[in-house]
Amino acid sequence: MTVPVLILLGGGVDSVSIVGRAAEMGIETVLVDRVIPRNYTGYWVKASCYHEIETLAGLARWVEQYNSIPSAVLCAGTDAPDVMAAVAREYGLPGPSVETAFISKNKLRQLEALRQAGVRVPETRIATNAGTFTRAETFNRGNILIKPSTSRGARGVQLYGDGDPVPPGAIELAASFGAPALVQEWIDGQQLSSESLVQDGEILWTAFADRNYSRLEEFKPHVIEDGCDMPSDIPCFFEKNWQEMADEQLQRCVMALGLRSGVLKGDLVWDGDRIWVIEVACRLSGGRMCSDITPEVWGVDFVGLAIRLALGDRIWPGEVRPYVRRYACQRFSFPIAPQSHPERGPSIIAYGKTREDAQEAALQRLGELGHLSAISGPAPVFAEQ
Repeated sequence: MTVPVLILLGGGVDSVSIVGRAAEMGIETVLVDRVIPRNYTGYWVKASCYHEIETLAGLARWVEQYNSIPSAVLCAGTDAPDVMAAVAREYGLPGPSVETAFISKNKLRQLEALRQAGVRVPETRIATNAGTFTRAETFNRGNILIKPSTSRGARGVQLYGDGDPVPPGAIELAASFGAPALVQEWIDGQQLSSESLVQDGEILWTAFADRNYSRLEEFKPHVIEDGCDMPSDIPCFFEKNWQEMADEQLQRCVMALGLRSGVLKGDLVWDGDRIWVIEVACRLSGGRMCSDITPEVWGVDFVGLAIRLALGDRIWPGEVRPYVRRYACQRFSFPIAPQSHPERGPSIIAYGKTREDAQEAALQRLGELGHLSAISGPAPVFAEQ
């Protein structure tokens, strides 16, 4: 019997858990990245997982050397849907189409597609340089967000308050990570992260987490997430069920992207009345959200189900039976003042019987370990207190 082979794009911390889960399922993994996690002993294609030609050439050499054909492809905390689509097309695997991958990665094209599908997205303008941008011509009031049209990990993303001057070079900084730069209205409210499983163009299930920006003012203009809390603490009311609104908006996103099967990561905002979609991507989230936090909180084998979808297996609704087992709190350390998410230090993930227990445990451990500058590798995980 031939052993299935999973191509995993990205060699970050999240890949460790995914490789382990694949092994438990009897699946071999080929990791594609220029660097790999410590102690990883599996197959490795040394290539940039963001470079289509380099990845395909490396995989072709691996296929020839081991006389084996890939069975599935996934992105692990890596925004490379275009490369994932190229691998899927090359080997006839389930995965996003080239058009779906383009919409997923290009924020400008994505905003157009989402708006056409009836998704509620922030007002956005294009600015290629400072000469094409004046605040008065963009938005008359409120905070604004300046960000690249193609980037990841909050690189080049900047937030300026109502009345704050936008310094020279702000547009150019964002454009340097992905031109043109986008100037977007900032939506006040609770920031949310969503992780969805998609089959036959329909969302099977979505996990939501509250994103934490407690240090937003400290790191401005850079927009740095400080961690998350799962499940979300936003109350649902009969007349204003934010989760139903979010499910409806995310389903429209699936339609807009043309995603038939796989996973969908979303960044959302609940303003107290409506759900807004900031952006989505057809990949697994990083920060151990899918590999550790979601299964620990909800009892759903998210990574295992994502692997099965990538293999083309069918998932029956009865297989996804979420219930809150315990609460999770993740908080990042900051050895330096970061300008993007990759510059954050390691994180603490703590679990508790209540949200407050988990938060208290995470902050206590974070304080005990200082800024964690001497710690490397996966986030320390602490069990129920």
